[in-house]
Amino acid sequence: MSSAPDYGFYSSDYGGALDEESFRAALPHAVSAVRRIIWPNDPDELGAADEYRRSVCAACDVDAEYGLSGGAGAPSSVTAGNVSMSFGGADRASSYDADVARAVEGELAGTGLLFSGMG
Repeated sequence: MSSAPDYGFYSSDYGGALDEESFRAALPHAVSAVRRIIWPNDPDELGAADEYRRSVCAACDVDAEYGLSGGAGAPSSVTAGNVSMSFGGADRASSYDADVARAVEGELAGTGLLFSGMG
């Protein structure tokens, strides 16, 4: 499996805006999320190591938007007066998971890493 990006790749190649400390805090959550999304595929086998690293960077940015929390504490619903809105549940992804998936899938489209079926 390709190695995760370092801060140099994130800031220079990807063009990310997080400082190094925030990037390092988000990195474990991002790597975990990307591995869940691409499993059982290996970026090296598909010649998509840079795309894998870019997807981890994208997931770092999303994690930063959620307070570098890995989605912990992300709201599952909001109520204002008589209006209530749910963001997830037993059968749906949380807003964090959906936002990470959207960012990661955008970087991996066309690489084969998103295909998990038989082929």
